[in-house]
Amino acid sequence: MLVTIQEVCRQSGVTASALRYYETCGLITSRRLSRYSHRRYQSSTLQRINYIMLAQRAGFSLEEIAGQLAMLPSDREPTKEEWAPLKPLWIARIEERIADLEQLKVQIHHCTQGGDSPTTPAT
Repeated sequence: MLVTIQEVCRQSGVTASALRYYETCGLITSRRLSRYSHRRYQSSTLQRINYIMLAQRAGFSLEEIAGQLAMLPSDREPTKEEWAPLKPLWIARIEERIADLEQLKVQIHHCTQGGDSPTTPAT
């Protein structure tokens, strides 16, 4: 089923300009029923947009996200098995983010104690 750009925006919370940018980056695709018609998206595009938004929150760059999405089918929702190779990437990134935040907590503690703030991560 094809949906309009307005419907994708409404359901995803993403702006039309962001959708067009994601399309320019190759993260999502649209179809036009004729040369002058509006963009139409497959309903499975909503899952890809949700993935993009979560991946950005996890700290992945759009280039990294594009590489991840290239591993998945673009014409339908991926199966659990097709998602499986991406799980280790997410676990590693989340663990890295947790470690960074723990280090930030230490640095803020030092800073607010009136001493010098360490500028390099503790080893």
